[in-house]
Amino acid sequence: MISMLALSMTASAKGWPVDTLHQASVDNPFLQRLAPTLTTDYVQVGKISQHWFFGIQGGASAFIGKPLGCGDFFDRTTPSFNAYLGKWFTPNVGARVAFQGLKYKNSDLAKMSYQLAHADLMYNIANLFRRPSESMPKWDFAPYIGAGLAHGSNVMSPDGSKLRNLQFALTYGIHSRYHVSQRFFLSGELGGFSTFRDFDGNGDQGKLGDNMLSLSLGIGVNLGNPKWKHAIDAVPYINQNDYLISYSRQLEQDNQMLRNQHNIDQKTLDELKKILEIEGLLDKYGYLFDDRGNGKNNYRGLLSLRSRLKSMNSFSIPQALETQPNILNIPIYFFFQLGKAELTDESQLINLDELAKVAIEHNLKVHIAGAADSATGSENGNSSLSKERTRFIAKELKKRGVPTDRMKGISLGGISDFTNPKDNRYSKVSLYLEIDEEKLND
Repeated sequence: MISMLALSMTASAKGWPVDTLHQASVDNPFLQRLAPTLTTDYVQVGKISQHWFFGIQGGASAFIGKPLGCGDFFDRTTPSFNAYLGKWFTPNVGARVAFQGLKYKNSDLAKMSYQLAHADLMYNIANLFRRPSESMPKWDFAPYIGAGLAHGSNVMSPDGSKLRNLQFALTYGIHSRYHVSQRFFLSGELGGFSTFRDFDGNGDQGKLGDNMLSLSLGIGVNLGNPKWKHAIDAVPYINQNDYLISYSRQLEQDNQMLRNQHNIDQKTLDELKKILEIEGLLDKYGYLFDDRGNGKNNYRGLLSLRSRLKSMNSFSIPQALETQPNILNIPIYFFFQLGKAELTDESQLINLDELAKVAIEHNLKVHIAGAADSATGSENGNSSLSKERTRFIAKELKKRGVPTDRMKGISLGGISDFTNPKDNRYSKVSLYLEIDEEKLND
């Protein structure tokens, strides 16, 4: 019955593929690299050197104070001039500093000089009715409010002497512009400022009441890049991240199920192996339990090497050496990164420490064989790479005290000993003993 079981295992084993791994196409867009998409409602904040503007304007202004005095609105109209420098921090919010001045007529219709320096906060309401665009919009409408200092000249005191009048002022208005090109724009502004009633020398002190209204047209220039770049839309990345978290959890559940099934299968194989061993059929069918698909280290040979060497005296030769007189231990593999003479894991160096100690303590020689996987790289490249991997192990052993003359290295070039290409990127180290053949023949 056991023989029939083994034969059925043999028959089914022949039908198994050597490697069931294959590359599958992925159509799920959440598993693909996303191309950045731009938002339609948000833009990136510009650099400090971008979105500056400068302009000059000329027009007319009219002073309306308390007391109102004689004359109508047009009797009080005089020419005005202003200049400004500002920056847009977003498409909607900006700020500027400005200077305004020339002449005005007071409540007595006497011409007087004034200057106003102020800073304003601006808000472009035109963007409330359109989406941000990387192309330049034609129109802007920006109400503003601010504060500054107004200086009046030729102000007469009640005794007839001239006063220099410097007062706090509130500024307000609306600034509009039409973009002729990316660099230049035409501007128009309706605004004014309010200050205390005694600004023109007539009126009560400490009470607001003197006002200057102005209407002006001008030209301006954009300094730096005036365009706004759209911000990258984060929503697709957030959605992909949520999907990947859920997907990874599902994969973990699948992997756990496979691990559980693997444990069950392994226990079944172990029981079958015991049965074959009891029936004396393990030598015949033991190959069914070999795993050619993965390269791995058998550390039992290395761990038992010390005890075997300690049991030897200087005149005895282990029985195992009669058929293989040189090699003392099962080779220890050191695996390397693809295309490099660098270990995949630095923790592998611990094995070199142990190998060096044993070789030095028992005066053994070291055999190093470097290899590369034939699935990647050219024949010449793999030959060179395998030599570099051999030299790497030799240098590490030399650092640990193993003399150079006790090491021998060879290059295996590109190989395909294991199904998984990564397991062919190794250097394997064996310890051996030079034995006098006359002692073997005695």
